[in-house]
Amino acid sequence: MPIKARLLGFAAIFAIASALGGFLATRADEPAKAPTEPFLPPSGPYAVGTHEYLWIDQTRPDPFTKDPKVRRHLIVRVWYPAQAVPGAEKALYIRNTAEFAEKSDYLSFASIKTNEITDAPLARSKAPFPVLVYQPGGGTQRFVGTFENEQLASRGYVVVAADHPGFSETVQFPDGTRFAPDQHVRPEPKGDFRADVDKNWAWLNDEVFPTWTADASYTLDKIEELNKTAGQLFYHQLDLSKIGMFGWSFGGATSVEMSIDDPRLKAVIDQDGQLFGPARKKGTSRPLMLMHHGGEDKVEKPEQETVLKELIAQTKAWDQSLLEHSTNDWYEITIAKTQHGNFSDFILAMPQNPEELDARRAHAIVVAYTLAFFNRYLRGQDSDLLKAPWANYPEVTFRKKP
Repeated sequence: MPIKARLLGFAAIFAIASALGGFLATRADEPAKAPTEPFLPPSGPYAVGTHEYLWIDQTRPDPFTKDPKVRRHLIVRVWYPAQAVPGAEKALYIRNTAEFAEKSDYLSFASIKTNEITDAPLARSKAPFPVLVYQPGGGTQRFVGTFENEQLASRGYVVVAADHPGFSETVQFPDGTRFAPDQHVRPEPKGDFRADVDKNWAWLNDEVFPTWTADASYTLDKIEELNKTAGQLFYHQLDLSKIGMFGWSFGGATSVEMSIDDPRLKAVIDQDGQLFGPARKKGTSRPLMLMHHGGEDKVEKPEQETVLKELIAQTKAWDQSLLEHSTNDWYEITIAKTQHGNFSDFILAMPQNPEELDARRAHAIVVAYTLAFFNRYLRGQDSDLLKAPWANYPEVTFRKKP
């Protein structure tokens, strides 16, 4: 899916080309072009280190290919609190261009630099670091939340993010294995807006979502392995009693579902993700935050407006059902004048729309509430942000469990 499509509001949650409108319609002639160093310097006391892994789950064949020899591969990026390394070269955003197809939009990001230092020494600490698992949006890569993951690492969190091949753009793994999904692929739109959305939602819920939650569970297993394996960077340095999960879009839905399925998670955030799976009706026993974009959702064709309103009402009803059935603290925030892409790095590559919130301002709000939430439920640190609407962020509509 083109990067511009991922920036849409509600249409991006549908994740089908026929639903494109709004944001894309206003920027279709403006190319995506990211600045060389788009990310704000880390705000915390630590420098940020980074490392990538290739994890292969030998117990699972990959469900998106008919080749029985291909085991489930996950490319993983980790951000962590590091010691400063003066003069060290900053890591590139795209570490291996061979991961992507020749015409992939990601290659336009190949020269971007991050604030991270590859394999920097882990920061010294008297106590192990809490862990956050980041879930990227559907069709995107592990690193699309770099704007927040760097900031969280600088504040003392180890952040782990794995791709989900088959619903990402990976065509080659670091071990040289080529990957081309040839089953359980996205249904082709037929031109009937409602029917296309229904088929797409069913595909996501029934064929894709179970693989994502299995990947998330495997990621948690591997994190435990990192902590207990002598000689590893994170040997005995991870506090496995303090693990949170958060994600954007489909990754947000994955995070919510995992809070129901896996007791290792202590708190979760869904950043603008339509719900899938049993969470829609079941609720969670873990502390929860839902974040929403506040911009208007649009479609290209006027005859689609009625269906769009029905679909929006359905997703809001699912959110409300989740909150009503959840038994722990919950929070819901909506950020005015934002779109779906404001919860990702992609927004930094697009020309600023004067009618929308400044991209970096939106990112600052997302980071502030994400940090406040995890500090509260993983570290026991109170925050005024979680008590009531806050004057410093007038763009935020805030509510919490009564």
